[in-house]
Amino acid sequence: MTSRPDIFSSDLSEINDVAVSSDAARSRCSSDFNFFAGLCIPDIFLYAFPEYYIALFSVLHAGITDTELIKVLRYAIGLPRGYIKTTYLKVLISWLVVFDKTNFVLIVCATEPHAENFLDDVSNILSSPNIEAIFGKWKDNLVTDNRGLKKALYHKRVIILRAIGAGTAARGINIDNKRPDVVCCDDMQTKENDDSDTDREVLFDWFVGTLLKAINRHRAIIMYVGNMYSDHCILYRLKQNPFWISLITGGILETGEPLWPELQSLSDLHEDFKHDESLGKANIWFAEIMNDPVESADGFIRGPFPLSPFDSFIPEPTASFITLDPAGFRKQSDDNVVTAHYIIDGKGYIAEMDGGIWDPGITCQNTIALALRHNANLIAIEDVGYQQSLQYWMTRTLKEEKIEGINVVPLNRGVKAKEYHIRLFIKEIYGEEYYFLRDTDRQRFTWQATAYRLGKKKNRDDWLDSPSMGLEVRNTYWPLLSVREHQQLGSQFRVQANNTPF
Repeated sequence: MTSRPDIFSSDLSEINDVAVSSDAARSRCSSDFNFFAGLCIPDIFLYAFPEYYIALFSVLHAGITDTELIKVLRYAIGLPRGYIKTTYLKVLISWLVVFDKTNFVLIVCATEPHAENFLDDVSNILSSPNIEAIFGKWKDNLVTDNRGLKKALYHKRVIILRAIGAGTAARGINIDNKRPDVVCCDDMQTKENDDSDTDREVLFDWFVGTLLKAINRHRAIIMYVGNMYSDHCILYRLKQNPFWISLITGGILETGEPLWPELQSLSDLHEDFKHDESLGKANIWFAEIMNDPVESADGFIRGPFPLSPFDSFIPEPTASFITLDPAGFRKQSDDNVVTAHYIIDGKGYIAEMDGGIWDPGITCQNTIALALRHNANLIAIEDVGYQQSLQYWMTRTLKEEKIEGINVVPLNRGVKAKEYHIRLFIKEIYGEEYYFLRDTDRQRFTWQATAYRLGKKKNRDDWLDSPSMGLEVRNTYWPLLSVREHQQLGSQFRVQANNTPF
């Protein structure tokens, strides 16, 4: 039989014929989903399913096989667009069939042809040489074999596989007075359906009132698999419902690592985001790739940001200043972010942003370097906690390097939350009173602003807070703002690293 080696590779030349007994292969297939997938689709299985997919298989497997659990299990599953979730589901259903975990599988897609194509692929897997050699004949035992229905006497029992489009009548779901014990809804709702209030509610009514009422009430598992188009789509509603188990992820995990690095690396995902953001469609990227709708009321973003009115030539600013949002330098810290601001014809411009997990010495170096690069005459540092000591070291560094004409000032933002200041800054952007001069800075800001959820605790705001400080600087230190005369930085700062007591 044809199988991939244990270490899967994108090199198709590594597909080899290996001698494996049926019993040994069957035993491994029962617990090794990647091995089973390699047998099912050896010609297209380029990469092993990542850890999340295997964990998802384990959860579903446990729910199906544990008879002590509740009779009806409902799973809301969200996987990124383009992450072969349909192929994964086809292999999963094939596994359920060959291991006798189901008698009646109902496949539901947005249209009947899509569902029928899904069903054909499952049937082809079950009748493939590898699977028939291990688990027995499928094709020869089919008693009904048409586009929408497959019935077979398989492993001495009747197996029904039915494919329907969304909106099918209930009598099209029940076969021989039998009800489905596995329902797989694969992309049942389209983006176009979700965009229409009427069509969305009609589909949701059918889903709840017809489809979910047609299942085997003694024992059934329902898998709704799709994308989070918006905060009113079906997947979002199921996620919010306590009767559904939510298993939703994006292309980038909470750890910052890619979900499936062999399929889409972190740099690939960032590049894809930059493309969509450049077209003013960052919200679509977050919905399709991160399963995180952004048009809800708890987000900052309400559309693409206006682009800078300048192309290649940027007029000389009437003032240039720096804002610094320090954040410490432990591994789990947010980034220290420093921003260069211009004032041109009374409007604000983000000229350049820089950031990272820097110790105080490096923070001073990078901030002063940015100030010299943009001829800024003022550095504003948020006047909270240890930032006060950083003001001292920034001033001392300037003195030691004999750099004149730069004022280091504290910035007290009052008692209002950071969200308030960030919201005001974004309002300035939409009002075309503040712009980003560099695409990379706008994209970095948009990324974090799109992911931000108002009122939530686990938000990162480092790349949002630093540029938003520009409004307070202009209000508080306007008389001090100007452009300093150009002065080159010395060969190297003489700053002791880790020189503050925190």
